[in-house]
Amino acid sequence: MPEPLNSLSQHAVGMHAWPHRDRGRWLALAIGQADKELPLELLAVVGQAPALDPIAVRWS
Repeated sequence: MPEPLNSLSQHAVGMHAWPHRDRGRWLALAIGQADKELPLELLAVVGQAPALDPIAVRWS
């Protein structure tokens, strides 16, 4: 999986992504934890549109 999705998938089990129509980019938001002992974090990622094309943006 390409970055930044690979790093995000290490901390979150689900993600919502929205395309930005004018620039070929997308914004993704997720909630996750690096470890069960650590607090929940809101994670935000911006990337280029081709990173989302071949995959479904949902992990389980």
